[in-house]
Order: sequence, then C-alpha cells, then structure tokens
Amino acid sequence: MKLHFSRDWLRSKISSDPDVEVEACSALRALPAAAPEVVMAERNVVQLRLALGVLVRQLRLREQLSIAELARKAQISEDELRSIEHDPHYTAKPYLLFQLSEFFDVPLTKLSQMAGATHSVNRSLYNDAVRYAVRSDDLDSLTEDELRDLNAFVALLQSRE
Repeated sequence: MKLHFSRDWLRSKISSDPDVEVEACSALRALPAAAPEVVMAERNVVQLRLALGVLVRQLRLREQLSIAELARKAQISEDELRSIEHDPHYTAKPYLLFQLSEFFDVPLTKLSQMAGATHSVNRSLYNDAVRYAVRSDDLDSLTEDELRDLNAFVALLQSRE
C-alpha cells in the first residue's frame, strides 16, 4: 500500500496543531520522493543543510528582505530563520519548512529532504543541491551569476515535483 499525504492535508494538520511535530514529521517522511534514493549519512545531511541555508538566504536576498522581514511575512521565528541559514546542525521544524515552501513556492518534499527531515534523499537532488551551494558565495547581495544559478536551481526543484 502506497501512502500519499497532500499539501492540503499537511497544511490542515499543521494549522490545526502546530506544536505536534511527530505527526507532521511522519507526514513529511511519507511524502513520495523520486528514485533513486540514498540513505543519508550524517556528513551528507550536514552538506544538504548547508545547501538549504544557502538556498533560503539567497531566496531572501532575491526578494530583498531582511531576516526580520522574511520572518514576519512568512510567519516564522527570526531565530529559526537565522539557524536554518547559518547552522548546518540545526534541525528545522516541519512548520518552518512548510512556511518557507509556501512563501517561496518551492516544493515541500525538496525542502524536507534538504533539511534532513527524511530517511532518504533523491541522489540527483543531493548532487544538484551540493553543487549549487559550492558555486554560491556568501555575499550580502546576489551577483548576476548567483541570481541566474538561484533561479535555475529553484526551477530544477519545481520541475522534479
């Protein structure tokens, strides 16, 4: 039997009880992912979380938002946003991933995999995310090349849903 939890189901579950992480986390793990997958070692999880931090930071910069502005608009904690951007050992809560997914229109399944919230990750997503993060500089604004790479990576994430 194959289970599938829709975004609508997850949205209603999170909005009805945002403090219950176990059920939402189970839903994130149950979302289907494209094959082939690889079970994640801690080193790989850290690399993906670094890539997620770069992605979130660059999406925020593309929208010309400060951390405080994004936190307010996406209805998330500033501390959690700082952690996801700068701490690869931070474990993002399902609500945070869901709100970022909705705000930036990036598939929740991809953000969940990048956050290490799943037991396995699509191998090409892993490769693309790490490659993307390596090419990105840590600057206060995006260069034209970084903006092009960011838009291409977001399109790639959206195309594999």
